[in-house]
Amino acid sequence: MGLKDFKISVSKENILHNYHYLKELRNKEIIAVVKANAYGHGIENIVKFLSANGCEYFAVARECEAEKILKLKIENINIIILETIDELNFIKNNENVQMVVNSFKDLLNLLEKNVSTDQLHLKLDFGFGRNGVVEEDFSKLKKLILEKNLRFKGLCTHVFAADYDDMIAIEERFSQILEEIGKERFQIIHMQNSAGVISIGGKNCTHIRCGTVLFGLQEIGYYDPCIKRAFNLVGKILGTKDLKDLKYIGYEKKENIDIGKYKKVAKIRLGYGDGFSKRSEGIMSIINNKKFKIVHISMDSSFILVDDSVKEGDIVEIFHDLEESIKHLKVPHYEFLSCINDRIKRELI
Repeated sequence: MGLKDFKISVSKENILHNYHYLKELRNKEIIAVVKANAYGHGIENIVKFLSANGCEYFAVARECEAEKILKLKIENINIIILETIDELNFIKNNENVQMVVNSFKDLLNLLEKNVSTDQLHLKLDFGFGRNGVVEEDFSKLKKLILEKNLRFKGLCTHVFAADYDDMIAIEERFSQILEEIGKERFQIIHMQNSAGVISIGGKNCTHIRCGTVLFGLQEIGYYDPCIKRAFNLVGKILGTKDLKDLKYIGYEKKENIDIGKYKKVAKIRLGYGDGFSKRSEGIMSIINNKKFKIVHISMDSSFILVDDSVKEGDIVEIFHDLEESIKHLKVPHYEFLSCINDRIKRELI
């Protein structure tokens, strides 16, 4: 890594540990959710690595994400697009690309347009209010499936991060509908999100759908001590300056910043142009095993109050304490990590 570079280091060992641990925990195969650039970890690197280690299913949100995976030219993998797409020729022309059916109306349209049901995953919505066939359409759905003797690639739902009783109720209702329609009509069955994987067994499911937890990002209230974090955002100090010689720190007048006891400021090459939000002003970085506050963020640079122990070229880590960062930013980790854009290199190590 050069003096000016920031990068996201992703631990292969920790991702592989999480992958095998989760498979053994639920005794099911994994659908790796790699939307939003694999939650900031780098979609191309993650897909290549996990497919080489046995993962056959990957889920994305958008067609453009599926296209990135297709360009890798990996054999024997399945790509599931979770959102409804309009360009149906993209599905028809790529046998290993599948899509989720997010409403009864969508299903009728897909059947009319002759999209193969071997490329479709029916999704049931039990009140999440985002995507899926709603309960008021379940009777019409069952009637259509039975009358036309339809068989699909998959059946799924989404166990959102609710309380445990809600998860159990959804699991039971999903199993009931599955029995009514017939398990034999679906090649794979999946329901859990990351919180659901930690919390419930996934009754009657063949696969677990893992996103953030696969990368070691755990939600408050759904913590497993065996899961290991893979993400590490690091760079180097470009240089330091004495505060007494400065009128401004970046674009901010020095007098408007609480500099406390500090006499120096360090500059790093990371800013909101890299997806590092100005809302991160005030969070702590780690330099030489000590915490130092980031006090100003501009488009291409940020500034950190430091002491005499910090020198040019020292390694600095951002978002070291994810819980602390979540409290400061008031958003979940998968939001601010996914925002780090492609100006920052991702590297599997």
